[in-house]
Amino acid sequence: MNNSALILAVVGFVFTFTSLVLYLRTIPQNRVPTSVFGFASRMAIGAAISGVAIYLGITGVGAAGWMVYVPAGLGLVVGAMILVFLTQRKTPLGDIKIKVGEPYIPFSAKTPEGEDYSSDAFKGKRILFKLFRGGWCPYCSQELIIFNEMIDEMAEYDVSLVALSKDEPDQAVVHRNRDDLTFQLLSDAELKVVRSYGVEHHKTLGQSSVAKSKLGGIFGGVVFGLAPFKVMSMAIPTSVLIDEEGIVRWIDQSEDIRLRSSREMVMGAIKSAFGEIAAAA
Repeated sequence: MNNSALILAVVGFVFTFTSLVLYLRTIPQNRVPTSVFGFASRMAIGAAISGVAIYLGITGVGAAGWMVYVPAGLGLVVGAMILVFLTQRKTPLGDIKIKVGEPYIPFSAKTPEGEDYSSDAFKGKRILFKLFRGGWCPYCSQELIIFNEMIDEMAEYDVSLVALSKDEPDQAVVHRNRDDLTFQLLSDAELKVVRSYGVEHHKTLGQSSVAKSKLGGIFGGVVFGLAPFKVMSMAIPTSVLIDEEGIVRWIDQSEDIRLRSSREMVMGAIKSAFGEIAAAA
């Protein structure tokens, strides 16, 4: 056995996956680090160690079978894949077509049941309208779980929550059931709403289906689907607060897909827009 290759294969695998697990645990805890330098460095180191193990397995003295190539291959592929994902984190802001103080743009979409939905339902209501990437995205998933936990708090200000993505209706059902979401999810499979609002993220990596369950335990319940990734368009994560007159009162967009609105930020915007009115009522 090529002992040097075996040792490096194990070290590369353990280093890469331990770093990944520790990072994934920050998502449901809403503690994703602002900088990617540390995580990216660890992924690069793990991939490099795994790559050296494969090289030694091919060129070194002694046999190197699956005990070298399987863990080393996983460490190399996963490390490299994560590094590619991190290059996709920035969103192309600047094309948004709505403004604070102006009316929201009317739209139509589909419910998870496949029925037509019109934004006419917004009339006379205060709405937090969330456009998100998809139920496969762990960052979107956790943000919507946090929003779902805030429903009663938002209701004190007569604010309802509606969220929309490019997920097909059947995938929206999977997302809703998996995360026990109680608000209205909408499907914009052809990105008509996303484009009308000017919040399209052109050609970035995403998954074509929504995972039916989450990995618990060491992953902290984070979404980690096994569907293949592909380059496609989707929504830039965007929150739009709309008053009962249909006027936009607040907009929040993610410059980095990993970093999302906090409970304090959302409630601060709601209280700033409606606090005095709610208190007077």
